[in-house]
Amino acid sequence: MRLFLLSCSLIANLMMFLSLPANVVAKPATPQSLPNTIFIPLIIRTVTYPPLSSNWLERVNAYRARAGVPPVTESSELNSNCWEHARYMAENNHITHNQDPTKPFASPTGQICAQKGNAWIGWGGSWQSADAVDSWMTSIGHRIWLLYPTTPTFGFGFYTTANGARSAAALDVLSHFVDGASYPYWPVRYPGIDQTDVPATQYPITLQWRYFGSTPVISGTDLRVVSGNAIPHTSTTSLPVGHKGIVVTPTSNLPTNSLIEVSISGSYDGQPFIYTWQFRTGN
Repeated sequence: MRLFLLSCSLIANLMMFLSLPANVVAKPATPQSLPNTIFIPLIIRTVTYPPLSSNWLERVNAYRARAGVPPVTESSELNSNCWEHARYMAENNHITHNQDPTKPFASPTGQICAQKGNAWIGWGGSWQSADAVDSWMTSIGHRIWLLYPTTPTFGFGFYTTANGARSAAALDVLSHFVDGASYPYWPVRYPGIDQTDVPATQYPITLQWRYFGSTPVISGTDLRVVSGNAIPHTSTTSLPVGHKGIVVTPTSNLPTNSLIEVSISGSYDGQPFIYTWQFRTGN
């Protein structure tokens, strides 16, 4: 079985959305002030993330919850557009962000999703919507759009040919894009803090800032098994199509069923930072 995915991420498409009005973004609750009482607390920290549902929207929002960003809603209009583009790609056996109007199943509404979405295609097998979402999460450029904290609404379409030879999916991530200059919780990190279901693969670790912001500067990175060995890795700020962030990528598969700690230091807009957190591979 083979699959392929392709990032939309066209700067020209993004620029047209700068004039969109700001959307209200849900903010994490802040701790309340403690009373002036002396006590010895017993604190047990438990993070419970929603399961990775087979439903595309629930699965997307489960990934967003792991990253600590607000959930998205779906638009029936955008869903329809993306279903048309998924059908176009599967039936024409072509993954693209630009439909050819002379080919079967091309449509003006499908073209809208084509130019504003993540695209995916799989050959053979019994592909499902979850496979497309998971594939986008392993791809840096796709993941960053899927986790963008100030985009409130997505559209999604999935289509399988009648003979089962191909499946395709499209996710509109740009129609309601908001850059998020006032969002107070940058950067977004993934895997998330205390996440426990990270694949034991060469899974990329990302810190992302807003698209039209500055490029961060790296001063140091560390990736290791907690109370164990360092994990060889690479790091870069050269992200796909102008995204702003840092990617740390292990040079071999992460160890299975292990508690991993990542630490990234550097500066953003001249302000120094260090982010250190842990996650676990396995189920």
